Amino acid sequence: GESGDSMLHRFRTALGLTGSQYSELFIHKADLFRQGIGAEDSVVFIDDFAGTGQQACRAWRGDPDAGMTGLAELLPGNPKTYLILVAAGKRAVDRITQETGLKVIARHVLHTSDDIFSGDCQHFTPTEKDSLLGYCVRADRKIPRGFGDCGFVVVLAHKTPNNSIPVLHANHHRWRGLFPRH
Repeated sequence: GESGDSMLHRFRTALGLTGSQYSELFIHKADLFRQGIGAEDSVVFIDDFAGTGQQACRAWRGDPDAGMTGLAELLPGNPKTYLILVAAGKRAVDRITQETGLKVIARHVLHTSDDIFSGDCQHFTPTEKDSLLGYCVRADRKIPRGFGDCGFVVVLAHKTPNNSIPVLHANHHRWRGLFPRH
């Protein structure tokens, strides 16, 4: 994935906040605890996409087996916390809200009608969905409907989420996706 420094720089540039006078507004995860953030403060985390919410929930609680400290542990002062996303699956928004202290703000929320294999999706006929699933199985036998069976057709400028169908991003000797993950 993209490094924290690179993502932070891209975000600051997009907002036009690259001047040194704005530096104190942006800190890295490693600096959270040292800041002495309290209940009167707000902390905003920014990411591009959440499909199932698994990654955000894991980041919040941490993973001691992987040597990963959770964000909640770095914020003992209990500030207001937000996660801003470009897009997220409804299931991800619900899970993150229920399992973390984060208030999720997503510009685009994807519902079951955005899962191209769902009966709620009206963009393809059942026959077309079956045909597409056949290609998806060929592209990735393990997760033919995308990670978490999301069935999304989402491509971002810098990468394709693994929650998208694999015909878009799979890349191996039997398949070359239109937007491979790197």
